Amino acid sequence: MLLNMVKGGRTINKDEYIYAAKSTYSDMVAWRRHIHSEPERGLHLPKTTELVKKALLDMELRPQNVGDGIVATIYGQQKGKCVLLRADMDALPMPEKSGLPFASKIPGVNHACGHDMHTAMLLGAARILTEHKKDLRGCVKLMFQPDEEEGNGARQMLQAGVLEEPNVDVVIGIHTLVATDVPTSSIAVSPGKTLASSDLFRIDVKGKGCHGARPEEGVDPINILCHIHSMLQTLISLERPQKEPAVLTIGQISAGSAPNAIPDEGFMTGTLRTFDNDIRARLKRRIVEIAEGTAKSLGGSASVCYTAEMPSMSNDETVTKEVKGYLCELIGSQNVVPMPARMASEDFAEVMLKRPGVFLRLSVGSTDEGYTCKAHNPKVLFNEEAMPTGAAAYAWCASRWLAEHI
Repeated sequence: MLLNMVKGGRTINKDEYIYAAKSTYSDMVAWRRHIHSEPERGLHLPKTTELVKKALLDMELRPQNVGDGIVATIYGQQKGKCVLLRADMDALPMPEKSGLPFASKIPGVNHACGHDMHTAMLLGAARILTEHKKDLRGCVKLMFQPDEEEGNGARQMLQAGVLEEPNVDVVIGIHTLVATDVPTSSIAVSPGKTLASSDLFRIDVKGKGCHGARPEEGVDPINILCHIHSMLQTLISLERPQKEPAVLTIGQISAGSAPNAIPDEGFMTGTLRTFDNDIRARLKRRIVEIAEGTAKSLGGSASVCYTAEMPSMSNDETVTKEVKGYLCELIGSQNVVPMPARMASEDFAEVMLKRPGVFLRLSVGSTDEGYTCKAHNPKVLFNEEAMPTGAAAYAWCASRWLAEHI
């Protein structure tokens, strides 16, 4: 039995947290599978939020609507600071081909990013913390967030006051990690830059339609789109500082409906990802300049609209060092590994702009263990046996941080 001495001479028993997490495993599996089979997208998640509310009420907590999300606060027996723990709840717009008996019942909607597990693990952490209120020197606020995938959920809950009443001091998030070399139930974390910004854009091009036999009478928007696409590639190859990572992707180009007609208009959509704010601002400006200038030079016009914008994420150096130490206590230093910065994006970055925090990655299946499909793949599988570690990590790190910051 390991007792961790904390300020004030009190002790916290990490074995109790591990045991409680394992005892909650069957409920976490049931929560996860129910959410997985009834996935919901966007801000409005009525079935998912109903399940979350019921589970929290069964724990004698008082869930509240904050925007379209759910918040509940667990108060300890003594006053102190406040830690926020966050889980996202929304699914992706894609079919499921996993073959699981609890696969999605909703055509074209799938929990292929693990948010069902995030929600189940935070509910598991809620139960652990309610059973260990005596350890809490302060309070823990649980944030169940909608619409991470489209980047609106965190911002909406921030605007609705999720960080207030009580005021939040530190934030912690966990996301699944699959199909890497990190073994199941290990946790990856590093200080500093961790996830890139993401700016989704749409470029609308207007030309002049005409018959395909008389192209000189029109202005071809497809030709303009092709030239814009080529010019945008030079932003990364020629205008980006070579030591600063950035990725520009065009994922959709659409124009016309007939093989023998030049259409009036067309559009393309894409994403820009980087870590540096100055480079991000410059490249966003240059996308507009290239689109408008190229279209004008070819006799047409173009307009650029940024449809969703997420900042880059950086783990706070001090909080990361502290939380990493707590994780080493809980699961052993051999199971806490570095997390290189990645070009993926997460709207929890919006929350971490407001408060210091850390974003952890929990492995739910490595390639050596047979998990070969990454997230956002219709065939992706996640190892549910990692969920007790995730729930215990949420609860243990919150309890330990509060105990050390009296």
